[in-house]
Amino acid sequence: MKQPDKTLGELQADLVAASQQLFEGDLGAADAWLNRPLRAIGYERPVDCMESAESVRKMLDVIGRLEHGVFN
Repeated sequence: MKQPDKTLGELQADLVAASQQLFEGDLGAADAWLNRPLRAIGYERPVDCMESAESVRKMLDVIGRLEHGVFN
């Protein structure tokens, strides 16, 4: 889902909110996930992928796939 009208800051806020939603509001689990290397993004940490809109959108896509049970 592309969101070209959003600023980088808005996309970053969306990513943090989406990670919290992924863990049903558990802020600790969301923070741990954001700071853990993920295979889906080449073993990088999601927080390290927040410097460009394209990277943030990619992370939002990863969360969307996880929510729908698509793990690869």
